[in-house]
Amino acid sequence: MSRKSHAVRQRKRATLWRYFFRYLICHKNYLLNTAVMWCVALVLPYFLREMAGLSVVPVGFAILSLNTPICILLSCDPDLEQAVRFLPGQKGCFCIPYCLFIFLCNMAADIIFLCSWKIQNGSVTAQMIAGAVFFALQSAVLSVLLEWFYPIRGIKIESDLWHHPRKYVVPVVMLLLAGAVSSCPVLLPVLLALLAVEVTVLLLITKRV
Repeated sequence: MSRKSHAVRQRKRATLWRYFFRYLICHKNYLLNTAVMWCVALVLPYFLREMAGLSVVPVGFAILSLNTPICILLSCDPDLEQAVRFLPGQKGCFCIPYCLFIFLCNMAADIIFLCSWKIQNGSVTAQMIAGAVFFALQSAVLSVLLEWFYPIRGIKIESDLWHHPRKYVVPVVMLLLAGAVSSCPVLLPVLLALLAVEVTVLLLITKRV
């Protein structure tokens, strides 16, 4: 019985990943937005170097977390939201892969940023890599929690989703955290520890039927 249940969950996760990638491919403007973020990641190290050097690297990670299309998946697909909310056992099957999907999209931009930084400005430190992981995952967790608890409803046209004030919540939080880490780098290990707690809470929430 448990083996069969595990197989069903695996199929659901595989189906969700296909849905995520089809979501981007079918919405060319969403895919274009992701490509634009990658281009920004290429040129951002030059401007950050001109501003203040290594201390503003977290600001780059915060800017690269502004990828609205991948963070409004439930809001822009009411049928999917209804299925996820009302079918039994769907919360964990959806939220965890969705969080990983956003995290991977964010990390792709951050990796491009770090590679560009390496080419233009020199060495990439372990602290910078840790910062990339933190901002990519923190943005993903907050985005999923917002979509689950505060989805955008009552939208008549797609552009309203893009301009809804809620889209600025996660980027503003990321910029505030980036400012804090830039001014006090020793905060990063503390924030990573707090993020581990957030991830644990998310896992516990999603296990509830």
